[in-house]
Amino acid sequence: MTAYPPVKSDRPASPEDVDEAHIDGVRAFEADALRIDFEKESFDRREETRFDPPEDVIRDAINWFLTRLRYVAQASQVRAIDFPLVTWRMIYLNDDETELPKAEGLVRVRGGLRFSFNYIALNSKVWGGMHELPVDYEPPPWEELLLDAQSDLPRIGPAVVLAATALEVFIARKLDELAPLKPLSGELWEWINDRGNYLREPTVEEQYDILLQFFTGHSLKSEAGLWDLFMKLKRARNTFVHEGIAKVGGRPVSVEDARRLVAAASDVISKVREWLPEQLHWPVFRYQVEIQMRKKIAREEPSTDKAKRPLEEPSTDKAKSSD
Repeated sequence: MTAYPPVKSDRPASPEDVDEAHIDGVRAFEADALRIDFEKESFDRREETRFDPPEDVIRDAINWFLTRLRYVAQASQVRAIDFPLVTWRMIYLNDDETELPKAEGLVRVRGGLRFSFNYIALNSKVWGGMHELPVDYEPPPWEELLLDAQSDLPRIGPAVVLAATALEVFIARKLDELAPLKPLSGELWEWINDRGNYLREPTVEEQYDILLQFFTGHSLKSEAGLWDLFMKLKRARNTFVHEGIAKVGGRPVSVEDARRLVAAASDVISKVREWLPEQLHWPVFRYQVEIQMRKKIAREEPSTDKAKRPLEEPSTDKAKSSD
């Protein structure tokens, strides 16, 4: 495997592209593609074969480069990628980088195109809900944290930390609001929650279990499924904070696992809200919206060599073959 400095792809110029750039006084250019060469005696180029090199080999090679670039350049904007969920192209060539001859049932180019939509459905209900709020209204901090957790995905560690923090902030705030509604002296409540050593103060589990039971008659433990996800989120948060990798049961948390844990944090808060007296409720907006969108990504053209030609020009990923 050989990784090259980033290159400029053949995508059309964007209005956001700069006209001229210099680094330390030397003429530079904006790069938007990574080129990697894989070499072996021969590659499996059959049409029914999805990847050769294997998908995990390509992913590891790309992230090997990106991880080092991020660290050495201190480039926070660089992220590991989840190949093949990116735009990519793999060209099979001879060792001298000349084109392979056409052969029935064998491919010379493989590739994938990824694009995404980021949109907000703003209908009359959403518009009306915005204007139902007081002029000086500020969203609850746990709701802001949950939205941040959702937006941080697929970054697993930061997402689970934000979701777990949202649960901690929420239960602390609501228990403080519940305390004056019970025959419990302010001094006693302060002593319970501020004993000069955090190890002697109620844990988050005790807040959602014993203290919540005392104030509302309900414990999150009574919701077995939510309690299980709550504990998994707590473990994922702790392992990420202390070990640098979010784990549950000794296994690294996947992106899909993280999505479920972040969603579970929202479900926990919704469930506890049901147990709170109405005066401690906050506005909640949940809408079901049906959205239909269309995007044309290519013109329908006859399958000719001329139409295919642009895909055969060297660009991003490359594989060499001697067959």
